[in-house]
Amino acid sequence: MAVIIGAGTEVTGFTGVVSASWDLNPSIQRLWQLGSWNPYDTIKQAQQNVNLTVYAGGGPHIILHPPSQDCEDSTANFTCTIAPASCIETVEGPSGTFYLTSYSYSKGDTRGYGQQTYAGTQWLENPLYGIEAPTYILLGISEGQYSGDLLPAQMGIEVSNVAANQATGYAGSVSAGFPGLGQATETIFDIYYEVGVPGAVGKLDGYIGNASTNVPHQPLWLPIP
Repeated sequence: MAVIIGAGTEVTGFTGVVSASWDLNPSIQRLWQLGSWNPYDTIKQAQQNVNLTVYAGGGPHIILHPPSQDCEDSTANFTCTIAPASCIETVEGPSGTFYLTSYSYSKGDTRGYGQQTYAGTQWLENPLYGIEAPTYILLGISEGQYSGDLLPAQMGIEVSNVAANQATGYAGSVSAGFPGLGQATETIFDIYYEVGVPGAVGKLDGYIGNASTNVPHQPLWLPIP
């Protein structure tokens, strides 16, 4: 196990990074057969995933709409490199272009500082191990929700604001005893057009806000003409 030192770790493509994490999903599918414990064949695809949380305003501005209408790679992506500073042994972090898979904004305390979280994935290629990258990565429709006192733009998002796309609901909680304070908020469900919009609120006392969306991407493996 390698010990990573946060103060020495560098992340490019983002500023004010609070935390960074990454992992590899090999997605190995073995085709089993009768009469043997040896697979008939193995299908592989590898995905490198990253998750970055930054103080509001420190992440990239990404367009999510319109979704793919042709066989073209999605432009809902970001570029970053994570260079870990580790004790004793060298650790190589992920690097390159990552397709956005989710975005969230969180300011749950009226005296707190707003934070944005970006999650992304990249499909890797390694012919030596029979791993091929997709021919295209298609973008779907991003649906999400937001709530609180802040305007969408203050949470770094742009939504459709079309009534036909929206639904609303209320949530709240309160407890007995001192101080016996609770919260009630209206949640709006909508289609996301953009995330990381400039102007996301960091410190603004007296206000709270939460927003989140999943960003669907579909890999396609097609024959190259």
